[in-house]
Amino acid sequence: MKRPTKYALLTIVAVAIAGCETQREARYADPGEIVSGTPDKPTMYDLESSADALMQKMLAHPQFSANYNAAKIAKGGKLPCVEIGNIENKTTERIQGRLDAVGNTVRSALFTSGLFEVKDEEAARAIKSRILRGADGGLEDGSLLMGTHESPDFIVLGDFRHFEDFGGIHTFRLRLAIHNLKTGKIVSEGVQTKVKL
Repeated sequence: MKRPTKYALLTIVAVAIAGCETQREARYADPGEIVSGTPDKPTMYDLESSADALMQKMLAHPQFSANYNAAKIAKGGKLPCVEIGNIENKTTERIQGRLDAVGNTVRSALFTSGLFEVKDEEAARAIKSRILRGADGGLEDGSLLMGTHESPDFIVLGDFRHFEDFGGIHTFRLRLAIHNLKTGKIVSEGVQTKVKL
């Protein structure tokens, strides 16, 4: 049997390497374009579109309006304050970073609704840390630490689940609920489901 020449071997290796390193050019999705991904993985489109739809439904619900108005009256007409809590990952997938980003989407939706003062606990911790680190410079005097911060009236909590059914059907469910921190009761709750084949 004839052995391949040195040039033939180099050609085979070069073709193999070139085949492994082919990359496709990136393009940007148009706003609103559905990015489906694979059936077994939730995309950012899946999560953010679900959160947007849920917030629209929840804020338009009559039960929410009644509870919201009662909270606003109790505050003498001031906007109630809301905090975004955790959206819990109830799947086996490593997607908590995506769910944290969805929390930012929810906070933005509540802020732009004009119905709430929105509290960001992570930012509040960063502000406190900044004041402590620079306590004798600029605006950071001791009185800032003694100042009062408004406690939130509501907190948004949620969870995300993934179910795989026979035939490769994947169901993703995002649940969000607005809780009244004074009463502990749910003010509004919704579930958004996406089925991917």
